[in-house]
Amino acid sequence: MYKESDIRIENGQLHFKKDSYPLSKINDVRVKSLTLLDNLGQIAFWVFLFSGAVWLAIPDIRTAPTWLQVLAVSLTIVGLAFSLFRCSRYALQVEFRHIDETGVQWVNVAKSYAQKDGELFRQQAEVIKRYL
Repeated sequence: MYKESDIRIENGQLHFKKDSYPLSKINDVRVKSLTLLDNLGQIAFWVFLFSGAVWLAIPDIRTAPTWLQVLAVSLTIVGLAFSLFRCSRYALQVEFRHIDETGVQWVNVAKSYAQKDGELFRQQAEVIKRYL
């Protein structure tokens, strides 16, 4: 859980913990409610972390011993369940104007899965918009 003091504006910069973003390069700020599609990479990571080695060790699922098949499927289900509970639901994003050819893009400043953090992000977004 984040605290209100984690996000602050000082000396023309937006600070989030140890990161800082110049306000002169920020066009807009928003709180985005993330979907499963937004978290697809994170879900794939956790599923692979839990069960990837077992699936790689099985050359052919039909000829593998039953206990190994059950282990692979069980670890996949556990990894999927874990990832679904740990998915980020809210992201505080700033529209950042880069100095190179990257141009303008939305950058995640903070992500969280807690409802209270989503409310904190909305409050902080309103405060930041006053400085833009």
